[in-house]
Amino acid sequence: MNRLHIGLLLAAALTPAVLAPGCDEAAYILTKTIGPFVPEDKHEAEFDLEDASLLVLVDVEDATVASEYPRSETLVARGITDTLEEHEACGPVVPVRSVLAARRMEPDFANWSVAQTGEYFNVDVVLHVQLFEFRVKDSPASNVLRGYAEAAIRLVSPETGRQVWPVLEEARLVTAEALPEADVQEAARHEEDLAIGLGEKIGRHFCTYKLNDLPLRPKVK
Repeated sequence: MNRLHIGLLLAAALTPAVLAPGCDEAAYILTKTIGPFVPEDKHEAEFDLEDASLLVLVDVEDATVASEYPRSETLVARGITDTLEEHEACGPVVPVRSVLAARRMEPDFANWSVAQTGEYFNVDVVLHVQLFEFRVKDSPASNVLRGYAEAAIRLVSPETGRQVWPVLEEARLVTAEALPEADVQEAARHEEDLAIGLGEKIGRHFCTYKLNDLPLRPKVK
């Protein structure tokens, strides 16, 4: 009997426990016991940025979101940048503070195309993020924090002005949902977790990594 057969037998034995309610501990045991016996799953980057210099450009499309959550742009960009740098998925990334400074100093910044913005920062590729939805409650009257965010993403070449990814879609939709939190006093932390979590999910599209390296209990799914 080889290692793969042993792993499959262990999986069969532990599956009922994993499917039962409150199965986090069993799932953890399953991962650790079977992991060494089966081929490791790996997520391949959907677009290989290689050593390309990159601008992460986050545009908040809803004025209400921009007013109520002014940190969302910065936090989402931080989540993306940190993820890309952690996995060494690209070359140098324009610092978030440089983008914020350009928004303040350049009067026509809001009217520039994505390609023009990329030319301004002299990068190879722009990761354009359009943030459409961002909230920390289902409704303003809710007494439970339940964050949700939705964004469209695409890669644009400043040199040609053309979209290079995705190929068959106008953009890729990414959503994020934070775990419910009963303490409404933690709204600021909940907002930060949601925004950074969305950024991490976006960044992982362009990273190659082992699925086992992802946290067992993520704050944002």
